[in-house]
Amino acid sequence: MSPEPPGVRAARAALPRRRAIASVGAVLAAGGVGAVAYGRGDDASARGDYDVREFGAKGDGSSDDTKGLQRAIDAARATGGIVFFPPGTYLTRRLTLYSRVHLRGSGGDATVLRLAPGANTAILETDRFEQETSSRSDAGSTMFSVRDLTLDGNRAEDNPVGYGLRIYGYGYELADLTVFNCGADGVFSDWGTAADLPEPSHQMEARVTGLRTHDNGGHGINFTGPHDSMFLNCISFQNAGTGFHMAGNSYGTLMVNCHAWGIRQDVSFELAASGIGCVNCYADLAGGVGVRISRNDCRWLAGYVQGANHPGPGTEIGIQFVAGAKPEEPASATIDTQIRNCANAAIDFGADRGMSSIRATLSQPGLPGVAGTGQGWIGQPATNSQVAITHGLSHPSKNLVVRPAFDLRAQPTPDAPGEASVRVFAREVNGATQLCVRFPNGAVRVLAGEG
Repeated sequence: MSPEPPGVRAARAALPRRRAIASVGAVLAAGGVGAVAYGRGDDASARGDYDVREFGAKGDGSSDDTKGLQRAIDAARATGGIVFFPPGTYLTRRLTLYSRVHLRGSGGDATVLRLAPGANTAILETDRFEQETSSRSDAGSTMFSVRDLTLDGNRAEDNPVGYGLRIYGYGYELADLTVFNCGADGVFSDWGTAADLPEPSHQMEARVTGLRTHDNGGHGINFTGPHDSMFLNCISFQNAGTGFHMAGNSYGTLMVNCHAWGIRQDVSFELAASGIGCVNCYADLAGGVGVRISRNDCRWLAGYVQGANHPGPGTEIGIQFVAGAKPEEPASATIDTQIRNCANAAIDFGADRGMSSIRATLSQPGLPGVAGTGQGWIGQPATNSQVAITHGLSHPSKNLVVRPAFDLRAQPTPDAPGEASVRVFAREVNGATQLCVRFPNGAVRVLAGEG
């Protein structure tokens, strides 16, 4: 390569110098990969980018970092921005989260926010949480996010009622977040009844991706709004309450590829709001209930329910219909699934109010030598529900098929059917309706008629 002419070198030297790219060593010293991803630099605050270490947080696992962490969040509040947490364990009491503030860790295994001993609060809580949940207003926090970190409830250190994250708001995002070891719920989200929001508002829904919550004293995820939200690739296990508790104003929420399991978890999926849709989800239980439905229009499609032939105490049921808030609930459920090894029964129809479509394939061997276990179903489906249960190829006598009554409306005599077939139809002759059958040779026989 030939050297640059002197004139070019002079012109290049006169240009303003760009910020030098940090070396790998400098990047790691500043806080790892996240520091590059979120643009740390001398003008960070001008860009709305705040490093908690610059506000006094140490992340050493023993110092109380509450004030430093809150100062960083407060600094981002005015204009919105990113609050960055370099790798470390940050001991903290309750932190208040605001609209348009985005918390970013360095990865769930690298950044941990641990509740301080005896705090008994939420680790993260949206602004005015108590007031907003009481008033049911439409003024909750919005357009914020939390991702790439872990919330440790530290319940053994005098935190019997602490939470991981408590939200009253909408239009937020949680991603790649781990919440565990809380005295109460891991994540609690609530919203009122407002559906139309004042401008500017881009959406109502919360978006939750890659959330892992486990070993909490309450529900893993207690979600009572906002409605029409989305859960993707989430896991909730070994919680004292329910894995995914969908209730209140969470109606219309869609869950895809979510998994709940655990021997100490009474219910894997609680569908206690109308219109909850679960697609390709997995309820894995050892005692308790896999999927419990108490509201209308809920869906469990292409899913899997796996019991453990749990000997008790207590029951083990795959899918259970229980009474809802209204006398006509639950109804209009759509179930298409496989159910295996639920010690008591695969499906409990006890509170089915009808208009449901239920199709399931079962493998229910029951407890060895224990009569009455491994039942395909208990209770009776409503007469206008469509049910098709196949209890394995070796148990045709245990299959259940229930179809509602149907009407054949009068029509012109149809063409003859194909070979070895018959065609049933209704026709009207001299003002009287007849139920008829037509054979392949064209003959018509009246099965029944008026009068």
